[in-house]
Amino acid sequence: MDYVSTFIWLYNIGAAFIILFLIFQILLISRKLDTDMIRARLFLNMDILAETWKYISIAAASFAVNAIAGFLRFNANIKFYYVWEISEIIFLGAFIAMIYQWYQFVGGLMLRDKKGEQ
Repeated sequence: MDYVSTFIWLYNIGAAFIILFLIFQILLISRKLDTDMIRARLFLNMDILAETWKYISIAAASFAVNAIAGFLRFNANIKFYYVWEISEIIFLGAFIAMIYQWYQFVGGLMLRDKKGEQ
């Protein structure tokens, strides 16, 4: 196994743990919040939705590049010089950035809710 493949393998494992941790935290926090308050805050802060769509678009484009590069790599034996691996990194990076943004949004609502109770 070469260095790039080892890096990609370790990166994917680390990214998987980060994704699972953040999603678990979001689920725990959002369980304690009122859904109407989440919708109202989200409506007032449209930047969250714009950023989310930006990250989804980046992740979808890199997924498409990954699928095409993977098909050509394994079926046509065309060398793409790590395009397949780089597209995995971009996909996971965009996905983690999107989830982290929602983690900050929901966590910020939790802090505001606690401050409002005092």
